[in-house]
Amino acid sequence: MSPTATASRPAKKPAAPPASVPGYAGKLLRVNLSTGKIWTQPWTGDMREYLGGVGLGAKILYEEVGPKVHWDHPDNRLILATGPLAGLPVWGTGGLTVVTRGAQTDGATSTQANGFFGAALKYSGYDAIVVQGQAKKLSYLYINDDVVEIRDAAHLKGKDTWETQEALEAEHALSGHRMSVYSIGPAGENLVRFAAIQGDYGHVASKNGCGAVMGKKKLKAVCIVRGTKALSPHDPRGLVQAADDIAHDLKTDPATSTLYRWGTLPGVSNLYKLGVLPIKNYTTNLTAVDMTTWEPAKLRAGFDHRGHQCNACGMHHCHIQVIGKGPKAGELVDEPEYEGWSGAGWQIGLTDKESITWLNTRLDRACLDVNEFGWVCGWVMECMEKGYLTEKQVGFTLAWGDVDGAYRLIRMISHREGFGDLLAEGVKRASEKIGGEAAKCAVYTKKGASPRGHDHRGRWEEMLDTCTSSNGTMESANATHQTEIGLPGRINPFNGEEVARMVGGILGRKHFEDSLGGCIFTFRTRIEHLARALSAATGWTYTLADAMRLGRRTAAIFRAFNLRCGIGTDVEYPSPRYGSKPVDGPAKDHNVMDQWERMREVWYETVGYDIKTGKPTRETLKTLGLDRLAKDLWRK
Repeated sequence: MSPTATASRPAKKPAAPPASVPGYAGKLLRVNLSTGKIWTQPWTGDMREYLGGVGLGAKILYEEVGPKVHWDHPDNRLILATGPLAGLPVWGTGGLTVVTRGAQTDGATSTQANGFFGAALKYSGYDAIVVQGQAKKLSYLYINDDVVEIRDAAHLKGKDTWETQEALEAEHALSGHRMSVYSIGPAGENLVRFAAIQGDYGHVASKNGCGAVMGKKKLKAVCIVRGTKALSPHDPRGLVQAADDIAHDLKTDPATSTLYRWGTLPGVSNLYKLGVLPIKNYTTNLTAVDMTTWEPAKLRAGFDHRGHQCNACGMHHCHIQVIGKGPKAGELVDEPEYEGWSGAGWQIGLTDKESITWLNTRLDRACLDVNEFGWVCGWVMECMEKGYLTEKQVGFTLAWGDVDGAYRLIRMISHREGFGDLLAEGVKRASEKIGGEAAKCAVYTKKGASPRGHDHRGRWEEMLDTCTSSNGTMESANATHQTEIGLPGRINPFNGEEVARMVGGILGRKHFEDSLGGCIFTFRTRIEHLARALSAATGWTYTLADAMRLGRRTAAIFRAFNLRCGIGTDVEYPSPRYGSKPVDGPAKDHNVMDQWERMREVWYETVGYDIKTGKPTRETLKTLGLDRLAKDLWRK
């Protein structure tokens, strides 16, 4: 029997809605968990200016979340948005973007996940869900076309994300891709600052504590039955032609063909050669392990693969697989992406592939960000090895490569038990609380977020981007096809000025991609192709210049939001360990901090922001059509 709904009603339909734009559902679904009110809002007037996904989310966040509404305030918004390509026949168009004020930086958050959520949302008749308020008890949101209900989730309390999806599939007698479920596990329920939102068995919106925001709202899950609403692109033939060109690019372009065949698996062996694979909490860049055994074909060997890709996608990754040997043989797991091999493996000194695969899935099920967990766990391991933390403090001895100990730490953090209660605050706050020599070992940005699963001391563009970005993670670095917008195809990675011009010059591309409702990997093609697909879907004439302007506008809105929240230029720095000089490996002769201030100067000049205040200049805001922001930022 289904649990009693705390609110059960069709979402109210607006009177005489304006004509919809092809490719869009044309409605935003609004949910107030405090009152139980559910309603729809027509959305057509400014679609071209904000598109969807992160573009739409940034607009709503800035307009509706004031500076006194911190991440844990009921008035904080949790925006689950997709874009105009979601649900259409372009590879990987089931994308979900989560935008909120996040728990780690207490600033803007933009984080993406794939799977089937975005397509299911569009087929139900909505372009985004905007959640506000706080439920009186643990609840979940059920969506089935026009029926939207806030339901009691008491029976889901304490379940991990896979168990939650299994329970809801059984409850609604739906399985496979007929229903998409995105939920939080114990870590989200217990407000761990780096809790994620996980869905569709292995797809994760992971950055800046978005799962903690969901937990604070007492929202256990969003459950969407694959809807019945049809999507009609403006130019079906033109859309298919653009989609074919995108797929051809992915299969044949040297920059993307390995992604097509292997997903992100090549990153392990390739980044090791560059000194960018993080090993044992940045204490070394070398290993005695035979790295030829970590090439993608060998990483995938030995596991029985069961498929499970994303909506409308032909990429060969995001598999569900079976562990073939060892103590966990026979268990179903999701194949780790590169960051899983890094955060659940190399960063904590674990190199047994079956163990990493299993631990990565336990993190997904608990809904912990694998990157932040790697920095937390690796920090504890190093500090215990050096005597900066004791067995009495931690509760047990945790050594490099101890998979059972790492899993014990996951449980302690997820339930805020013992030392896990402090670690649940993230590596920055935990290390500052401990202080002394231990604090010097921690990897984080001064804003409170953590870097992705790379050693950025060998990839300066990602460190600069991580520290200057306004969305809790990277905004622009590591993009492809930059020559399309007039940037060089190759730079000296240890020349600070070249790095800063590249990072600043590409700002906006990722925000454009993340506004379309698709995947960063299937959209790793020329912007021209994406703009053609968007134009065919909507009937607009969207150009490369329009795309970059949209992305830079979104970045400026996030920047203005953070400044209003009190997040300024003083925290645009790495922690001492994060910005340290490598002791060995390919990058050992290069120290990023020697050029840091000049890099910041060049980056600010390139993006058109003022380095003293951190604000986009009046001229930049005028060019982006953000006159309102200019008044907000510069009126004094």
